[in-house]
Parts: sequence; structure tokens; C-alpha cells
Amino acid sequence: MTATAATPRAGTRPVAGDLRTLSVACVAMLVSYLPFSGLNGILGRIAAQTGAATSDLQWLTSAFTVALAASVLPAGVLAGRYGPRRLARAGIALTAAGAAAGWAVSLPGTLTGVRLLWLTQAVCGVGAGVVMSSTLALISATAADGYARARRISWWSGALVTGLGAGPFLAGPITDATASAWFLGVVAVLAAGATATLRLAATVPGAATARADVAGQVCATVAVVGLIAAVIEGGSAGWTSPACLIGAAAAAAGAAAFAVVERHAEAPLLDPRLFRSGGFVGAGLAAMTVLFALVGLVFALSLALSAAHVGTLGIALRLGVMFAANVAGSLAAARLQHRFGAGSVLVGGLVVLAAGAASLATLGAATGLGQLTWRLLLLGAGSGVAMATSSAVAVQAVPAPQAAIAGAANNALRQTGAALGPAVIGAVIAARAGGGPAAAGMPAAAIAVAALLVLVTLATAALLAGRR
Repeated sequence: MTATAATPRAGTRPVAGDLRTLSVACVAMLVSYLPFSGLNGILGRIAAQTGAATSDLQWLTSAFTVALAASVLPAGVLAGRYGPRRLARAGIALTAAGAAAGWAVSLPGTLTGVRLLWLTQAVCGVGAGVVMSSTLALISATAADGYARARRISWWSGALVTGLGAGPFLAGPITDATASAWFLGVVAVLAAGATATLRLAATVPGAATARADVAGQVCATVAVVGLIAAVIEGGSAGWTSPACLIGAAAAAAGAAAFAVVERHAEAPLLDPRLFRSGGFVGAGLAAMTVLFALVGLVFALSLALSAAHVGTLGIALRLGVMFAANVAGSLAAARLQHRFGAGSVLVGGLVVLAAGAASLATLGAATGLGQLTWRLLLLGAGSGVAMATSSAVAVQAVPAPQAAIAGAANNALRQTGAALGPAVIGAVIAARAGGGPAAAGMPAAAIAVAALLVLVTLATAALLAGRR
């Protein structure tokens, strides 16, 4: 099956109930990302308040993304069993609980370290993972054909990116006014409201035959957490430190056990047959690398701008330019796919993203909005097009019965990249900065990301060219 979007047919315009389902699903996706994106905008403030090292801040972002990556696949299975609307409500309620707990531990005089925030961010990450799989299944189930599905995924992807970009605007002013992460209390209220609105979504029945692959989930989680721990600890304590070696060993053991378990599981968490599709593999590789680059560079830019004494609102404005371009790219992706084919659009998005990453290597000490704008526009537009298109390629590159698990697997790979981004790029910056300002390590990090994107673009193009 090819990965290009289907030609629209007469009568594919969504009915009012479908639009309502799409709207509330997008709102839930947007809100679930606010705890993560908001903290990204105030990393410098948290470090100044708690004395947190770069590795502590890496875990602060990775706690959310690792938990999200670990929960996406089982959430897809549970959505198939209990229905996506019910599971989406549970996920956004969990986000509300995690945000409320984060607000409680960040009250003035309470936040003396970041480890409690790690825990609350992990709870929010699980909630976001559940929301991600269930809302994608919800909007896919109400689409009339491939073209309609691609358009809805574009809107859904745009909502996700809006959540990534809106957090700093919410967190910055509130943090400036209260000297703590009170914005998490606002997120808790918003998430509670989103939980109620999900009652308006369409009801998609579950299937009683869906099972949970507990062994596969445990192995996958061990592999991802071990890899993140090895990178973070290696960058801060040395690549031969006990913590780094233990993490690397756990990652290798978890990955090997996962491969064995999935091959023999009655209902595998990740069906090995999916990897026979070049379109699915190419989409997964692209999705992982795009979010690796995007989240990692946002982490690096936040640290560099904070070190250059740019205020929280200034950081939000700069990151907002990138995320606005990302939303625009996401929304344009479906039309571009229909005109040029999804494979060509995916490769084109990766090329633009690579150019944006390379442009940061020449930034130097400049932090002005005007100096950053064109670079951030390239980053945002390229990643937005590639993110939305990778999801469409993944679900359309496999037979229809496997579409839901293909979408969940693509999300899991994407979020694994998001978890690795701050860990790897933070390690590069720490090594190049040598204890100095984070901005000193930005050129090396940008060059490394651009080189990786070039390699992945070539590999993705080859996989899509050979897909069946």
C-alpha cells in the first residue's frame, strides 16, 4: 500500500459531530503538552532557584518525554479495548492530577530541588501519552477516507505543536509574577475543563479482544530509560562512570529482551510485521529524528537564551516564532501531500529542518529576535510538515487493520526521539561548553543535529522509494 494521501471523494466533508470530535481531541492534545512546554520556557529560572545542574534539567524534561514514550503503545492497546473517548478522558484527567501536584511542590519556599518536579512531570507525561494515542485513534476512526484522515492528522499535529509553543507564554508571565511554577495550577484547571469537553466527542466502541502486552511494555521502558540515563550520566559524570555503564547495559538488555518477547507474544505490543513496510520504517525514522531535533534544540536554545539574560517573555516570543511556523507547516501538510505525494513532502520537510538546524551553527552570540527569526522559521516549518506527514505515512503504509497500532508505534518512536533530544544535545553542549555558558556549545550541537538530519533524510528517501 502506498503512503500517498487518497484523492478526496464527494461527501467526505465531515459532519458536525465529526468536527466536534476533532475539536475536543485537539484541545485535549494541546493542553496535555502544556506542563512540558511551560517548564521548557523557565529552565533558567528553575536552575537559579534550585541550583540545578544541566543534568538535573535534562531529567526534568526527560521525565515527561520518557513517561510519554513508555505509555503511548499500551495506551493504543487500551484505546482499542475500552474505546478511545473513555481513555482520552482518563489521560487528560491524569495530566490535571500531575500538573496540580507540580503546582503544590513548586509553591514559594517549597521548591528547593527538582526531583519532586521530575515525578510530577512523569505523571503528566503518562497522561499525555494516553491522550496522544487515544485522540489519534478517535479522529482516525471518524475519518471517511485517507484524505480526510490526513487533514485531521494535520490539525491534530498542529494542536500538539501549539501546546509546545503556548507553554512558555503561559509560564513566563506567571512565573515572573509569582517567582514559582504557579502556571501548573492553571494547567490543572485547563486539563480538568478539557476532561469535561471530551464528553462531546463521538463514541467509538472498543474491541474485547484487545490485550495488553505487559512483558513487552516493561522491556521497552527499561530500554528507553536505560538509554536516556546512560546519555545524561555519561555527559555529566563521564562515559565510563558506573551510572553510565549501568544505563547502557540496561538499555541493551531491555532492547534484546523486547525483540525476543515481541517475536513470541500472542498479542505483541509492536507487531514485527509492521517493519516489513518501508513506508512505516521510513516514517518512524523520520518521526523519531524530527522530535529529537526539535525538542533537543528547544532545550538548548532555552538554556542559551537564559544564559544571555533574555527574559522569560523574550524566550517565549523567540520559541513562539518557531512553533507558529510549525503549526503552519502542520496545517499545510495535508494539501501538500495531496498535490506532491506524502513521501516527497516528508523528505522535503526533513531538508528544510536540516537547513534550519545548520543555520544555528552560525548564530554566535546573537540572541535578538530579528537575528533568530528566519532560522526559527526554517526549524518550525520543516518540523511541522515532517511531523504531520510522518503520521499520515505510517497509518497509510500498512493494511487498514494495522493502522491504529501503526499510528501508536509512530508516536512511540517520535516520543523516544523527544526523550533522547535533550539528553544527547545537553551532553554535547556540556562537553563543548566546558563548564562555561551553554551558548558556547550551541554551534557544535547545531552541526551535529544538522548532520544527523541529512543522514536520516537520505535513509528515509531510500526507504520510501522502495516501499510496497
